[in-house]
Amino acid sequence: MLELNAGRSRCEHPPAPGSSMRAAGLAFVLTGIFFIVELIGGWWTGSLALISDAMHMGVDMIALGMTLFAAVMSQKPPDAKRTFGYKRVEVLAALGNGVGLWIATGVILREAYGRFVFPLPVAAPQMLLIAGIGLVCNIISGSILYRSSRDNINLRGAFLHVWADAMGSLVAIGAGFIILKTRWYQADAIASVLICLGIVGTSFWLLRDSIHILLEGAPPHLDLEEIRSALSGLAGVREVHDLHLWSLSQGSESMSGHLVVEPGSDPAEVLKAGTQLLKERFSLSHITLQIERP
Repeated sequence: MLELNAGRSRCEHPPAPGSSMRAAGLAFVLTGIFFIVELIGGWWTGSLALISDAMHMGVDMIALGMTLFAAVMSQKPPDAKRTFGYKRVEVLAALGNGVGLWIATGVILREAYGRFVFPLPVAAPQMLLIAGIGLVCNIISGSILYRSSRDNINLRGAFLHVWADAMGSLVAIGAGFIILKTRWYQADAIASVLICLGIVGTSFWLLRDSIHILLEGAPPHLDLEEIRSALSGLAGVREVHDLHLWSLSQGSESMSGHLVVEPGSDPAEVLKAGTQLLKERFSLSHITLQIERP
């Protein structure tokens, strides 16, 4: 019985951890500054839409703080107690981001209902000014996070927070114009509900992907049966069984499996061919194959 544990595939080029941390750090500072501005502005103008967006920004601050913490923890090497290292911290942080968004959404919706039934006056000019500044702030933060978010589920969660905030700022601007022109204050409550719908929409995918990884689900871009078929087609392989695919975090996929070889086959050559196939064709970063004789 032989086993082979292959290292990281050479075709992978994950973003540098330092770059990701700098992006999250800059976005954290910008978000923190405007969180205070928007919260005070919402109280000053009486706008629930601004307060709702400020609450979302507060969750963003937590999300970005968790992102920074997760980025540090995920770089810690494996130890005797956590043999896979700490990469899953990123996924846990992403899950926490999504749950935090849904809790904030529930609070906002409850308040929006009360404001729609019993509308309160809103200072529309100041609301427009603050929402406009918020939109600019979110565009800057989103631009900082975008590049790193493509390959990191935790940074993607932070980017989705910022994107939803930008949509919220646009909705608040629209509500401000309506109130300015018509004095229909219910527009503020409706804007809050629309912001909540955007929050739920963007966070659903984040929660889904995080839970999928934590449940050891197969990476969506990899087909288990295609891998089984490819391995079965190797010279000297009689049977393939006990295949498992999972991810430690996004972009860090692993696979294990058993290969039953034909009598007279060279186990070392079968291992070499199987590993090369999995690395080059499927871009797997961590491979464990076990050879069995019939």
